[in-house]
Amino acid sequence: MQLHKYLPLPSDRMGTLWALTSIKDACIIEYGPAGTTHYGIEGFMQLNAELRAKLYTTHMDETNIVMGDCERLEETIKEVDAVYNPPVIFVLASTISSIIGADIENICENIQNEVKAKLVPFSGGGLRGDYTLGIKEVLTSLAMDVVKEPTEKLPKTYNIIGCNIDQYNFASDLKELEGLMEAYFGYKLHAVFSGNSSIQEIQEASKAEFNIVLRGEGIKCAEVLKEKFQMDYYFGAPYGFKGTINWLKGIEKSFSLKGNDLFLGRQMEKSRRLIMRMKQSTFTIKQFRGILSGNFDFVMDIYPFLMDELSINLTKLIVNHSGKDISHRNVVETMKEKLIFNPSEEAKEDLLLKEEPQIIFGDGILLEMGKEVSMMIQVSNPNLHQIQIFEGTPFMGFNGAIYLIEVLLNQISHNRKNLKSKF
Repeated sequence: MQLHKYLPLPSDRMGTLWALTSIKDACIIEYGPAGTTHYGIEGFMQLNAELRAKLYTTHMDETNIVMGDCERLEETIKEVDAVYNPPVIFVLASTISSIIGADIENICENIQNEVKAKLVPFSGGGLRGDYTLGIKEVLTSLAMDVVKEPTEKLPKTYNIIGCNIDQYNFASDLKELEGLMEAYFGYKLHAVFSGNSSIQEIQEASKAEFNIVLRGEGIKCAEVLKEKFQMDYYFGAPYGFKGTINWLKGIEKSFSLKGNDLFLGRQMEKSRRLIMRMKQSTFTIKQFRGILSGNFDFVMDIYPFLMDELSINLTKLIVNHSGKDISHRNVVETMKEKLIFNPSEEAKEDLLLKEEPQIIFGDGILLEMGKEVSMMIQVSNPNLHQIQIFEGTPFMGFNGAIYLIEVLLNQISHNRKNLKSKF
């Protein structure tokens, strides 16, 4: 059992809540004590996201726990259905209700005919895995239970799957992706699974031409949509100049589209100028030894930009969850040697002492632990101190690459004295 000074690894229950609570007009009922739901909301607030769903708790007392009485849940479902008339009600098991064996799926099935809303149960309760499992289950369930048959097809539209609020910079990245698809292909975003989306948008997701999947947790969702509605999908996220070009060209080839070469040419010229400016700085970036942390797909996608394009020597790659579900990516041997999955806080502290990084691209906890490191850039959650309001600071796309270079150059400028003493 690990001791935690900061935050433990979020459970599948937290991932479920994060993926659902950012959906406008979603109704969520958690069967458990009010305190656990309150804790879930507190965790949500640290993600710099807006609570858009309606979140309810049944509360539980000793009688419910000892006797296993689930009548309160049934009454709450019926009341929410009658008062708010939502199209869908998501019913979640808390850890306690899972422990006492409350059969959420059976309860929903038994009273489905008594309510107008479609009941969608999630019975994990935080006992089956980490937050990535909860996100995967929500995305898959949205495709299976919420998306409707299309009444029409909307030309030049697409959906994004896997843009979720657990990603540190999700709002800015989403805006950047919209701009890229509009500028290069003339395509418009239709629906998002599930950050800053709505029930109606997700219900009508089948009207779009295709799906773009940003993370592995969204692949099964895309496969369900492909089987049900014949919607193809492209998997990958654009980080760095080369990575963004490859991403756009990959989409272009996958869906037989024609891109705007003039737009791409301007971006490539801009990237060449910026890389040259970096190489002309007093401290060449390739001198820096660094550590990167984040979820698995983020680490995999941004690594080539930091390592190859910016020449930062990333010696260790910390993945902030378990490595049980990474079969969707091929990991080259050189990266396997650097990957560390869900290390303890003690292991992170030892790693910082051993590696002696000059720069950390990390989450709030790793940055807190590495206070003595000269340069630190937060790129992932958990988040302890940062507040994000402006949606114009992406990490993805061409603008994301430019923004990260700007932040990096400012870090070098502000730490010039410390860096001179180390090189």
